[in-house]
Amino acid sequence: MSKLVFHKLFLFSTSEKLARCITFNDGINIVSSSQANGTDRGKSVIMRSLYHTLGADCQFDDIWDDKNKTYILEFSIDSVEYFIYRCNRLFKLFDSEKSLLFTTVDRSELATNLKTYFNFAVELPDRTNEKLEITPAAYNYILSFIDQDYYSGTQFSSFANLAQYANYKENVLYYHFGAFDELYFELEKNLEMLKTQQNDLNQRMQFTDGLFSKTVDAIHGSTYTANMDLLRIEVEKTKNEYAGIVDQLSSYKSKLISLRNQKYELETTLSELKEALRNNEGDIAQLNEHICPFCKSVIADTMELRAEKYNSTDDIVLMSNDIQQNILDITGKISAIETRYREMLGVMSAYDEKLKINTAQIDDVLKHRGYMEIRDSLLAEMGEIKELLEGVQFQIKEVMKKRTEYEAKKKEINDEYYKFLLADKTAFGLSEIDDKRFVNIKNNFKASGSNKPIATVIWYMSLTKLKNKFNPSAIRFPLVFDSPNNAEMDDEKKREVLSYLIRNATDKNQMIISAIGFSPADFESVVGITTIPLTNEKYHLLCAEDFELYKQLLLEFCNS
Repeated sequence: MSKLVFHKLFLFSTSEKLARCITFNDGINIVSSSQANGTDRGKSVIMRSLYHTLGADCQFDDIWDDKNKTYILEFSIDSVEYFIYRCNRLFKLFDSEKSLLFTTVDRSELATNLKTYFNFAVELPDRTNEKLEITPAAYNYILSFIDQDYYSGTQFSSFANLAQYANYKENVLYYHFGAFDELYFELEKNLEMLKTQQNDLNQRMQFTDGLFSKTVDAIHGSTYTANMDLLRIEVEKTKNEYAGIVDQLSSYKSKLISLRNQKYELETTLSELKEALRNNEGDIAQLNEHICPFCKSVIADTMELRAEKYNSTDDIVLMSNDIQQNILDITGKISAIETRYREMLGVMSAYDEKLKINTAQIDDVLKHRGYMEIRDSLLAEMGEIKELLEGVQFQIKEVMKKRTEYEAKKKEINDEYYKFLLADKTAFGLSEIDDKRFVNIKNNFKASGSNKPIATVIWYMSLTKLKNKFNPSAIRFPLVFDSPNNAEMDDEKKREVLSYLIRNATDKNQMIISAIGFSPADFESVVGITTIPLTNEKYHLLCAEDFELYKQLLLEFCNS
């Protein structure tokens, strides 16, 4: 296991001759400011600058002019120290002796170079030819940073410019967890290619079969073949045609039975909801007359009971609307399948008639022979296509077998994911989140109101736990939480969030948290806590003193 640790962050505004140096230790670091008036001291600037310097694009406020700032980050990987320098699009990496290791203005090149030192890089198929490529560096850190403005559930929004990969969330997560690798994406690419071939062959078979049918019709059903192999193909084709029609009719019948059962259950539930709504409205009417609907006694203050009943009405209406929409959806599906069933019955009828056709006298022997040759040629081609299809289908089965191991790993990850989130949901009392949202890492969820940051924090921590468990050899990046308790939460919830983070901190990941009014004496931890107080004036994080202290470092890296 490799571990990356942040040691010092240097921020420079050369035009203003201002700078700031922040020192971090391994373990837990709390960047804090006064509880009374600690806002706008620069905590978020510090938190965003960490991974920004490493190549992600963090989302600074307009007041912080990123293009005119220079960033230097001193960090170590397994006690080997490095410095990374960033100014706008320019990146430079230096060793502990400040010797230049590489410099680039290209994001792809940056990610490729960093992979050499991280021994890790997320790789995904590109949008054009689906060739696997090393992603921008931000995807390496995507599990490790939450911006204070994006505690909004299970979305990766803290970094900008992540949309270059379609539906990247699932692939990125499984890659971090070690469930996906280069072979997996190669299998996926091969599978898609094989299915395309299968589809093309099926279309070719359908076209050839159409020509064959027209040829047979022209011969008026009086056909024979002198070739036993072609005869075998023809007999097999006839048997498969009939079996296919029967199987399709059986499938449609099963679907219709299932859908009608679903519709009946939904209609029953809807009827029950309507009855519940009528009863609830009756209770509200009695409460309006200050009569208790339960014991029929007169009560003075009905406000609380009425609020409860109105909430019940709202819930019933919402459920009723959902069920009505589901009933309409199922009704549409039933209608569509019934139409297909009728069409297939027509095909069956036509097929039966086709078998009953009596051969008419063939007048033109030469014409008949020509049709027979075409027919035999088409039969041979269908046999060739069938052989190709069987080969492709065999290859698809082989690919699916190889994918089984990956699917098993995904299931194991999702099972553990469910356990982690269910435990944290219970601990924090997040009853508004449905447990079903935890079944698969693809699912999104979020809490409401003051619980939204809590839901976001437990999601990120669960992802970190999954990576540490299922991909233990991957590098461990510092966990950076920007103001997790800076939302509209009461003091108790703010303390719960910080306690949760500190309690879950381990020596596997350095942790950096920004918080207002933090006191280490209020929290217990097995990992050391370093407090980094910010006492500067509002909007004046940088200062002239630090610029004088560290300008030589800036010039040295700038001129290298």
